[in-house]
Amino acid sequence: MTLRSIALALVPLFLSLNVLAGDAEDIQQLLKSKQLPQALDRADKALAKSPKEPSIRFLRGIILTEMGRTDEGIKAFTQLSADNPQLPEPYNNLAVIYAQQNQLDKARAALLMAIQTNPAYATAHENLGDLYARLASQAYDKALQLEGANPAVQTKLKMVGSLFGTPIAPNKASTVKVATVTPTTKPANVALVTPTSKTLATPSPAPTNPTATPAPVIKATPAPTPAPKPEAHDTDKQQVAAAVESWAQAWSKKNVNGYLAAYGSDFKTPGGQKFSTWGEERHNRISSPKSIEVKISDLKIEINADNTAKARFRQSYKASHLSSTTGKTLILAKSGGRWLIREERTGS
Repeated sequence: MTLRSIALALVPLFLSLNVLAGDAEDIQQLLKSKQLPQALDRADKALAKSPKEPSIRFLRGIILTEMGRTDEGIKAFTQLSADNPQLPEPYNNLAVIYAQQNQLDKARAALLMAIQTNPAYATAHENLGDLYARLASQAYDKALQLEGANPAVQTKLKMVGSLFGTPIAPNKASTVKVATVTPTTKPANVALVTPTSKTLATPSPAPTNPTATPAPVIKATPAPTPAPKPEAHDTDKQQVAAAVESWAQAWSKKNVNGYLAAYGSDFKTPGGQKFSTWGEERHNRISSPKSIEVKISDLKIEINADNTAKARFRQSYKASHLSSTTGKTLILAKSGGRWLIREERTGS
């Protein structure tokens, strides 16, 4: 199962006004012809002239990934996402790399960020579906290891494999194909398989001969207690969790633009300040320390009917001059498919 990466064809969609189009075109041609060292050299020279240019940085991330320098590729796409949180494509390619490394939780978080950034981003939705299918195949494979004679599990595992035209190897990392990826053709109609109910064993009938030794009574295994139904807002909770984590990461990286982008235009600033004034104060406070580390723990999320959410957690803050741990509550509102902070409270 292969997640789709976004590559050359997308680059022109987010060229900035000051980019030298010739550089991007030359780099793409070198990539297509697999002249990777030359492509990397050309990208580095272009970035020396325009260090923040997102299209060249995106191409450079692809080149590093193609060269097998995945750690550097992850770093390139992560920094690009931090500096340009409005772009979903770097999150998608990060997910592809994480899936290759079998870091499925990180891949899922990256795809959720891509979808939160652009809810109409079809590739990220498809990749998330493929990722969930892979997680399902791993769970079914584990079930077969524990109960190998279960025909229902075998059927489900085959069904997941049939989606991709070949049996899935649950414990094998998927292959990343950056630059030229052909989507796997899926069957037009996939029938859902309803698990066959297990028939409970019943006691043997009483013997007609009173002198015969009674047959042993086989006790039926009691039916398991039905699992609770998933909450209706599970997807929203995942998106809110991803938004809070992204906010904390931007703060830790001293990425002021990414940090402020987590707040909505209706954010209730302390003391009723203008957002611009408050933002300038936060810019100075985040930029001043040599280092910042923000960690989130005990995160609890409540989704409300009015498209708002309450996120409560413990915040551990460490900087070069200060260390503290406190309770914090964020009130977030869904706006344009993104969860943005509307209110921030400190304390239990």
